[in-house]
Amino acid sequence: MKKLFLFILLISYSLSGFSQSKIDSLEKVLKVSEEKDKAYIYFLLAKEVYYKDILKVAAYSQKADSLAKMHNIDSIRVNALNILSYASIHSGKLEQAIIYNKKAFQIADSSKLTKESISSQYFKGYYYYATGQSDSSLFFLKQAYQRSIDSKEARLQLQCINTIAANYLNQAKYNDALENFTRAYQLADSLNIDKVLINISLNIGTTLLYNEEFDNAMKYFEKVIAKSDSLDATIAYAAALTNMGACYTRKGEDEKALGFFNRALLAFKQLNNLIQVGLLYTNLGQTNYRLNNMELASSYLQKAIDLNRANKIYTQLIISLIIDAEVQVTNQNFSKAKLHLDEANELIDQYNINTNKKDLYSNYSYYYTKTKQFEKALEYKQKELNEKDRTFTETRQQQISELETKFETKLKENENESLRKDLALHKLNTEKQTQIRNFLIIVFLLVIVLVLILLNRARLKKLSHQIIENQKSELEIANSTKDKFFAIIAHDLRSPFSALVGLCELLSQSYEEIGEKERKMYINDLHNASMNTFNLLENLLTWSRIQQGSIKIHKEEQDISSLIANIIQLTQAAAKLKNISIINSIPQNSIATFDKNSTETVLMNLVNNAIKFTHEKGSISISSEEKNGNFIVAINDSGVGMTEKQITHLFKIDENISTPGTNKETGTGLGLILCEEFMELNNGKIWVESKQGEGSTFYLSFEK
Repeated sequence: MKKLFLFILLISYSLSGFSQSKIDSLEKVLKVSEEKDKAYIYFLLAKEVYYKDILKVAAYSQKADSLAKMHNIDSIRVNALNILSYASIHSGKLEQAIIYNKKAFQIADSSKLTKESISSQYFKGYYYYATGQSDSSLFFLKQAYQRSIDSKEARLQLQCINTIAANYLNQAKYNDALENFTRAYQLADSLNIDKVLINISLNIGTTLLYNEEFDNAMKYFEKVIAKSDSLDATIAYAAALTNMGACYTRKGEDEKALGFFNRALLAFKQLNNLIQVGLLYTNLGQTNYRLNNMELASSYLQKAIDLNRANKIYTQLIISLIIDAEVQVTNQNFSKAKLHLDEANELIDQYNINTNKKDLYSNYSYYYTKTKQFEKALEYKQKELNEKDRTFTETRQQQISELETKFETKLKENENESLRKDLALHKLNTEKQTQIRNFLIIVFLLVIVLVLILLNRARLKKLSHQIIENQKSELEIANSTKDKFFAIIAHDLRSPFSALVGLCELLSQSYEEIGEKERKMYINDLHNASMNTFNLLENLLTWSRIQQGSIKIHKEEQDISSLIANIIQLTQAAAKLKNISIINSIPQNSIATFDKNSTETVLMNLVNNAIKFTHEKGSISISSEEKNGNFIVAINDSGVGMTEKQITHLFKIDENISTPGTNKETGTGLGLILCEEFMELNNGKIWVESKQGEGSTFYLSFEK
């Protein structure tokens, strides 16, 4: 599991930044103020510690509400109650949060306080957002946003837009999320609220993180951390640490991620923020699982599940359940894993939280595979691929890139607005002196451009025609390949399915007449036919994903000898069945540049093929050499070898062939095609040297 990490958005914010000196000043004023004025001062103190300490936020707001009630100051009381609702949400007191918000609504409406009524409606939407109920949250937030526009309350508009964007992010509507965060940034900039600009920068970075643009996302998080005081933690600082950890995890650097998550956990504990503490428990659990620290992983994940379930934080609870289900399957605790998966599935359907559907289906497939329910495993693997195609289309990628560009452009325009005004004023003062000169320059440039257009028109027309012809040719090749691919599917799937149907029909009609030994034989044949069909579908789906460009390749320098040693260990059992010896001559700490997952698939295919086509008591050798700046791996077998004709058609999808092994082993015929595709994605090469009856040698070339 690689993509279930929780990221933090900073949604609600106070209208002033945290300042210890200002708090000290307010507390001094508090001592000499009259009782009636103290209500407002306590309210200001609550706003000052809004990001600093949830417990202090609650304490100050409680005092403000009590004094405002005593002196009938309804506006202060409504604001204090709404801040109390916010503090209750983040300290896990959800029922109390609803009570405070409902009371604020009643007072605002009865006293006809329009601004305070809109604020109460916003906090109701925020409550549903914080508990993972996005549809309900959007309903109230959009109402509050429209009312804030009608009342010209810009700061309330800002809060509404920011939280609306966060809900869209939870629903995997990334283009809508980034568009609204951009609008929020522009509005905050126009209001000169620097603290809020930091928070929205965090949110934009988080959106880019969801879209797997890790380097761009980390730039935003680093800005937030650089502008924060590590000794005086705020929510923005702690959130940026968490999201930096998530970026390093996605980049495969788990040790670095663990450091950021531990720093973030300390910061959120200091802030008394139970919701984010639960989030960090989840991330620490998954990171330790990836590092094979199983005991720590189970401990952290159980803490996360208990905390999120108690506080009804459904988005985080879903993720904690899915991750712990994978841990339980790995530990062969299948009953607990199934309970967690089913609970996560119910929560996703109930609250329309679509972000983690793909990961849920992936873990269902993993569970059914480990419990040997292969038909169900294949069903959920298909659901996983369908969900991934839905959320990661080229159209969405393009829209998000366009919106990001729009945001950067607009930001640059805002930064230079003052300079442009000065230049415009200077231009007006000098326009009379330069008017004639500028006119002549423009005319001269237009003439030059016109001449160049006329001279190059013929060349451009010819070039355009050539481009169209090339595109037409590429399209024809693509359509031809697609038709041949469908023909392979129709041909190769018919035989195994015919075997499955025939065996099932035989067992169904003649079960009682067949002896026990024959029944076991037929059932074993049925299992083998099912696994061959499953492997064929896996290869076909992998090939299709490569063609669509949906497989991510993360190349880095790493030790290929340890990867090959692991492949040999996994295939040793199959080799022993045929008394085949596998000799590994690759030195330890042999460094090359490659993507681990795709290269592992290539090596597994080639070693399995060598075993398949080698006679009993044969041998397989794996060696390496450095040549012309490349690292070359050679896999040699003493098997049946190939003819020149077979070698010519070996890596062609349109001439797909599958040859039985020396013990009549069957295959899909697509393994080597996938190998070539994966090597190209790694900027590497694959080729073969073989003679019939003398064995084969497959070569893999990697960058150093």
